[in-house]
Amino acid sequence: MTASVRLMLSLLEFVLVFSSQAHAANSQLKRELAAKLIAESNQIREKEVTVGPMKVVDRQLEDEITTVKGGICVTFIAPLIGNGGRRRTIQTRTFFYDSEWGWYLFALETVRGGDAIDVVSQHKGRIELR
Repeated sequence: MTASVRLMLSLLEFVLVFSSQAHAANSQLKRELAAKLIAESNQIREKEVTVGPMKVVDRQLEDEITTVKGGICVTFIAPLIGNGGRRRTIQTRTFFYDSEWGWYLFALETVRGGDAIDVVSQHKGRIELR
């Protein structure tokens, strides 16, 4: 093997290792961030959210055709308002990562005038897409 081929292979190995480490550093969802985004999404206080297990999952979207890979399903306990009361319940939400939004979660909603996507993101906060 020539020196130039060895140099190219070494350079390629460095790039692959560096890009993998950069991706891993950017893509790790911390429990504190998950609690903050869940609280914002559910419109409750962050201290009311207890984050439990977090698992990498693939999620089938509502159209039942599209599967999104690499989401993180977070199981947590938080208050849920219903039937005139407030009760702490076990819930789950799936987080996804995007270079522009950072970690985010979303919910599909029907609002006056049509459908909307309610997004709570690490970098952009709460946004509603119509």
